[in-house]
Amino acid sequence: MKSPKTVFLLGAGGMGMAPLALYLNGAGIRVEAFDDHFVEPVRTQLLESGVEVIDEPLPRNPPDCVIRSSAIDKESEYLKPFLKRRVPIFRRGDFVARFTAHRKVLAVVGSHGKTTTAGMLVWALEEIGHPVSYLVGGRFEKDTILPGQFIRDSWVVLEVDESDGSIDGFSPSVTLALNSDWDHVDQYSAGESFEETLKNLFTRTSHEIVVPRKSKLQEIAESIGPDSVTCFYPRSEESADFLSTNQAAAFAAGKSMGFDLSEVDFNLFPGMKRRQSVLFESESRIVMEDYAHHPTEVRSFLSQRRILQPEHFLRVIFQPHRFSRTEKLAKLFAEELSLADDLYLLPTYGAFEKFDPAGAVEALTGYLAPRLRKETVVFDDFTDLRSALGSSLESSKKDQIVFVGAGDLERWAHAFAAFEKTNGNKHDAFSCFLADRLSPTTILRANIPLGSKTTMKVGGSARWYAEPAHSEDLRMLVDACELFGIPRVMMGRGSNLIVPDQGYGGLVLRLKGSFWKEISLRSDNNLIVGAGARLQEICRYACKNGLVGFEFLEGIPGTLGGALRMNAGAMGWETFDLVEWVSFLLPDGSIRKIPGTDLTVGYRYCREAYEGIALRAKLRAEGRSDHRAIRTAIDKLASKRRSTQPRESSAGCIFRNPEETPAGKLIDQLGLKGEREGSAVVSNLHANFIVNEGGATAEEVISLIKRVRERVRETRGLLLEPEVGILGKDWNEYLS
Repeated sequence: MKSPKTVFLLGAGGMGMAPLALYLNGAGIRVEAFDDHFVEPVRTQLLESGVEVIDEPLPRNPPDCVIRSSAIDKESEYLKPFLKRRVPIFRRGDFVARFTAHRKVLAVVGSHGKTTTAGMLVWALEEIGHPVSYLVGGRFEKDTILPGQFIRDSWVVLEVDESDGSIDGFSPSVTLALNSDWDHVDQYSAGESFEETLKNLFTRTSHEIVVPRKSKLQEIAESIGPDSVTCFYPRSEESADFLSTNQAAAFAAGKSMGFDLSEVDFNLFPGMKRRQSVLFESESRIVMEDYAHHPTEVRSFLSQRRILQPEHFLRVIFQPHRFSRTEKLAKLFAEELSLADDLYLLPTYGAFEKFDPAGAVEALTGYLAPRLRKETVVFDDFTDLRSALGSSLESSKKDQIVFVGAGDLERWAHAFAAFEKTNGNKHDAFSCFLADRLSPTTILRANIPLGSKTTMKVGGSARWYAEPAHSEDLRMLVDACELFGIPRVMMGRGSNLIVPDQGYGGLVLRLKGSFWKEISLRSDNNLIVGAGARLQEICRYACKNGLVGFEFLEGIPGTLGGALRMNAGAMGWETFDLVEWVSFLLPDGSIRKIPGTDLTVGYRYCREAYEGIALRAKLRAEGRSDHRAIRTAIDKLASKRRSTQPRESSAGCIFRNPEETPAGKLIDQLGLKGEREGSAVVSNLHANFIVNEGGATAEEVISLIKRVRERVRETRGLLLEPEVGILGKDWNEYLS
């Protein structure tokens, strides 16, 4: 195919797509990459390599083609704009097959072991000074090597995925086939059909076929052309050296490429993430994780652990991967998992498959050995699982705890290991867990004073304070809070907020930084605005671009996120008068764009903004006008605000306005202007403001609020409700 100049990658955060982004970028192609769930350090690796990571599924530059991961359905809404413009769209595997068609390709295929073997081969070639182009489907331990690389006129080492059928488009120079176990049952009706697929690939292989000796694959390969077949010796079933087969395969593959790897010390291979990774080790306990998601892999890994640590009790946490695989192979999974002394199950990870009760994890339990059947429980809560496993400090016997599966149990594995490393201290474990999971530009600090971060200038410290650099880091911080039982709260500019003197015992999140402050103009006269953008900046930007309807924001000192949360308003307008849609991070970790008409909005309230976290919004203009006329309107509002609102430190209006009379007028009529508690004083300019004359405490401010509220109740029979918030608290704790 003709090499494109610009490509757009959809679903670019996965370990099939991210290496491709690195490879294409290295080839001099402009790459824009989107994923609604990037993780670190992959996102930073792409950025530092020159890939343009974007935050919406629409590229900044017209692409020559779009490449989608298998997780992006061909009917996805993401693809419709490109279909409309007739931009070519490729599945990842189909594109790679076409792009590498005229290159020297070594294809690594098989049901399992591809990532470790490909990684080992690439590493070994680097060791002898012959780096090659490659796409490896996983991260190297300690990220010593990136998972993708382009080198002109070199061999290309590829993992070729059979799961989506795109294997049929490859015609490699060399094929390294590791095994032919029946897998991806949605694609292959039986083991014989996968073997037929491999046979066809062998037929299309131009130079050499590398297969295990005395295997079905050797028979298939030699039936095509025995002179082009090279065999390697797989490990014996009794061997505990799990990597010996991968090493033998990598050595044979290197030889077929013309490289001698005999001098390479494979004991120095750093390994691949999530492949037999030791997360914690003490005299009495080992915690490991492995990506095994096929019965053969499960058997190999658990057998190895039995041989290497025979005196350790074997406790297995298993998460099935895909409903289709779990349904068809349930009996085999159960047989191999019966090697465990204790078994703990997690719900099936569906990947992109829809829920199917036949493939739920419960399908395994009926096939388990009787000793496990009664005791095995399905866990959907990390705290419950951790309690069931217990701490190594409490255990009197040695054990090895292994997390097995290709789903998202990696989070639980690392969280559990973090607790073990920190002797069960949740705050230390929280910090340990996040140490390498946040981008370098994200701020996470302990015991940070908060008073100076509010307009009221009162209050204590936060146990944890974070400024996430982008939505992926925000999601990681929120997820960590759930795992470790750390309470969290959002804080904007702190303009309608009182921080208690005792501070906050959890994580305070603040959306501060260029990612969150972005304001951009769209062709339909609307603005896309980040939740951390200041309302006054939105107002000025709209004015500069001649957009009408944003003028009232000039008088509100907060950020868009805070304004959405409380539907902030002024001069008869409210924030949601402007909203076209809001993108939220929801409690389940998903990001959803919700139309303004579907949101539950009331006076100083938006339910979705309380339950989730607003990330960005589309704000609609009322029309266009000359920017000078808009500026005049803004100046009039600003002048009115300056003449009626105090300039001293305050939290804005303290009470909501009753229907009968504005709160400020009620308080003024009672002669409460100038009423004080220490350095907290009812403003002489606007009675619904309490100002900090310098050195006030949160306790003084709250006491004054209670006194004013009680006076209004006694004399007018009205119960004023606070409009200002208390960080991490409910007013009922203070006013009851």
